[in-house]
Amino acid sequence: MLISERAAESRAGDVLLLPIAAVAFWTLAYQLVLVLRWPAKTITWCFLAIAIAGFVALGRLWKKTSAVPGKGCRFHPSQVLLVGLGLGYAATALFVRRPNQDDVVYVHRALSQLSALNQPIFLRQTSVDMDAAAFSPVHLATSYEMLMAFLGHYLRIDPLYFYQVVGQAFAAFSLPFVFYWCARIFGLNRWLAAVGPLLGISFLLLADKSSFGALLGAVKSLQSADPAGWVGFSTLSGYMWQGKPIVLILFLPMGLALSYRFLSRGKSSDLVWLMLLGVAGVGLSNPALYLLPAIIGCSWIAFITLELFEHRSREYLWRLIRLGLLLTIPLAYPIAILALLKMDIIPKPVDIHMLGPRYMPWREAVDYAVGGRAEYLRDVVLMIAVPLLIVRGRSGFFLFFYLCAVWLFCLNPLLAGMWMPNILAPAYFRLVYLLQLPLLCTLIVGAGSQLAHKGRLLNSQAQTVLALSAIVVAFVGSYHGLSVLPRDARLGIGWKSPREYQLLPANLDFAKAAGPYIAHAKLLVPTWTAGCELPLLFPEMKVVAPRLVIHYFANAGNAEEGILRQQAEAFIKKTPPENATLLQVLEPRFREVIETGRANAVAAPESESARVLAALQSIDPGWHRILEAGGLVLMLPGDSTPNS
Repeated sequence: MLISERAAESRAGDVLLLPIAAVAFWTLAYQLVLVLRWPAKTITWCFLAIAIAGFVALGRLWKKTSAVPGKGCRFHPSQVLLVGLGLGYAATALFVRRPNQDDVVYVHRALSQLSALNQPIFLRQTSVDMDAAAFSPVHLATSYEMLMAFLGHYLRIDPLYFYQVVGQAFAAFSLPFVFYWCARIFGLNRWLAAVGPLLGISFLLLADKSSFGALLGAVKSLQSADPAGWVGFSTLSGYMWQGKPIVLILFLPMGLALSYRFLSRGKSSDLVWLMLLGVAGVGLSNPALYLLPAIIGCSWIAFITLELFEHRSREYLWRLIRLGLLLTIPLAYPIAILALLKMDIIPKPVDIHMLGPRYMPWREAVDYAVGGRAEYLRDVVLMIAVPLLIVRGRSGFFLFFYLCAVWLFCLNPLLAGMWMPNILAPAYFRLVYLLQLPLLCTLIVGAGSQLAHKGRLLNSQAQTVLALSAIVVAFVGSYHGLSVLPRDARLGIGWKSPREYQLLPANLDFAKAAGPYIAHAKLLVPTWTAGCELPLLFPEMKVVAPRLVIHYFANAGNAEEGILRQQAEAFIKKTPPENATLLQVLEPRFREVIETGRANAVAAPESESARVLAALQSIDPGWHRILEAGGLVLMLPGDSTPNS
């Protein structure tokens, strides 16, 4: 063991878990108000009541078990390094622009709710002017976006800015502390555990070849973007204002470390932390419903395998089985939601074909998160060398058996046919994040202790040097660039000011110029990308054809409406000259949308504006060009005025 018994028993670092408890209490309050259909403003009061009662109960548990978070906490010089790493990573996030078109799906409902706090939480699609279903009932249960919107509202900070910028900076700042806390649990001393996050963050800053290509493809067209949204840890780390990356990069390593500590020590306080982590994870993002149970289950399998290899007594193995049964307690909340979905008590969307296929080739799904052959080799080297040749001991063998359990039960191609129908095939790649490669990179610094340990056998030190050499070679061979470097200067996917949103500059320019005209309009605009970002800036504005418009209306029992709107949107966006025949087919659908009042404002690309304006004036001669900004031309009917 690389740490003393006293350090292993220390709960000083558990202060890090207190915000997780707060998020869990907020999630319970939000879901209570959602189910009972109380006014949205009562979420705050319910949260205060639940949080006070919860922290009082936790205080009694901590006093009884001597597991008070922060107890015995003392300043250590290594903490200065952690603060520096956190500030550096947070500052980097403030200057990097990585827009994500999923935001309109996640946060628009929360932004719209702020103008209707006396009403129950919205259950329908808020970006359109007609009755349309939300993305899915499970997305309605996530509380993180509402939390960010409420915090921004009560702190008098622009809620969208608080969500996209302040929230991301806080998540990025906390990342080194999460890695440090996990590294301490797995056996590293203070200094090594403080240096380790530098390697973990470095892994996140390295861009996979597949990440680069997929991101550019997603920018070029909506159809080329996978419904799941991200590729690889490095690309994922660029969207840490959203709940999904927080779960995958922060919550999963904490779940792994907590499971190991509970199985090693058997403390009831760790079981409670795991339960709160599960509730908070569900509040952040849907993947927590299956990823947190998977990480806890694989941890238990790994630990009992470790004990079998050490030939423990039968009584000790029975103790592990009892601990495994206790681990079903933190699994109860997410698994109960999954069971309600399976039984259709929580209704599933009627039409899910737009979310992707029910099955896809296993290799294609895994490649989406891992990359090419070089990335596979790098990851295999990490998964073998770090646990067995660097961390070593019980912690190392536990990590190795855990990785084996993930491959056997979650990433086994023979079982992919069971996973894909239940979590949707395009989401299967998220199981790769159970491997927790950034945490493995953090633990590489354990080699320093192995090499410096007096009395260590020469062949043991030689193995450590060999492991380090293999890791370095694997990383050099898989290096393709840094994930923070500009991706597309033409679109503005690169650097930004800390004061700017995570939105494309062209859309910001158009919003600034056209805001007085469109803030309360029903706008027909190209879905990619303006139709995804303008509603975030103007929550009261309605978009005629938002992203996934057919999905929304199909699940409201009105599929024809969604098709009509999508075809009208297809008419105004940039179209190759050879598609003139298609435009003739789409024009009647466009005319129907305008004539029926579904749209009272149109924004078309500058190159298409003359054609679109001619079509509008054939309907009503009063339509005219108002302004051009950000590559879009705004057109309004003759009687339109600002703020109409």
